[in-house]
Amino acid sequence: MAKILIIDDDGIVRDALTVFLTRAGHEVNTAADGANGVQAFGSLIPDLVILDRDLPVMSGSGVFEKIRNISKTVPIVILTGYDAPEEAAVYLKHGAASFLSKGDGLSNVLTEVDRLLGAPAQPEQPAVKSAGRPPQAKAGGALILIADDDESIVDVLTRFLQDHNYRVLAAGDGETAVRLAREKKPDIILLDISMPKKNGLKVLAELGPELPGTGFMMITGNEDEELAKTCLEAGAFDYISKPMNLEALGKAIEARLLLR
Repeated sequence: MAKILIIDDDGIVRDALTVFLTRAGHEVNTAADGANGVQAFGSLIPDLVILDRDLPVMSGSGVFEKIRNISKTVPIVILTGYDAPEEAAVYLKHGAASFLSKGDGLSNVLTEVDRLLGAPAQPEQPAVKSAGRPPQAKAGGALILIADDDESIVDVLTRFLQDHNYRVLAAGDGETAVRLAREKKPDIILLDISMPKKNGLKVLAELGPELPGTGFMMITGNEDEELAKTCLEAGAFDYISKPMNLEALGKAIEARLLLR
């Protein structure tokens, strides 16, 4: 598989990406600032770089320029903590492979890595006849619990997930989410950070040790991004911000189910 260099001063982002990319079979190296990132690139000459645009010691743009002086061809994925379409255009014009917002969740980064490196071919599965089940229903048997007090979000997510052949449960507060999770043991819980009775961080802390086979994905508002990173440290596999990118959500869920 590929050799990947992550240059990011956010330890949670580095650690989360390292876990997922290593599980996918890649060799991952990291640097926490721009100067060390340039040095690591020169030593390793990786197949792909994931570069935060806002770095200490040397800015992301400075690192980008120095990397391009060493190699014109290694793909560089730029990460940003906020949407900056004008900066995206500049980076892309100068040869960046893509420009992604951390606010859209880390699953987009994994998807982009697969696209740039070429996702490994999956072994062909023998045909299995089952009572009218569609071919893609391998993941569709999964049970997903949505824990969110916003009824409109629950409705949209329920329709989206059911359209993709998932089974869905819903809880409008943290206490109900804990009860349903213990009873049904879902494959994935989509967990809003801000909920009545018990917030998402408390639910994660309570259920994580009890349900090691369940994947927890946090749903955040813009003001909750730091809490979302705390949740990654506590065991969540990803987070996604409101308003949600349903395509990114679907890919994150599928990736999690394939990693089980």
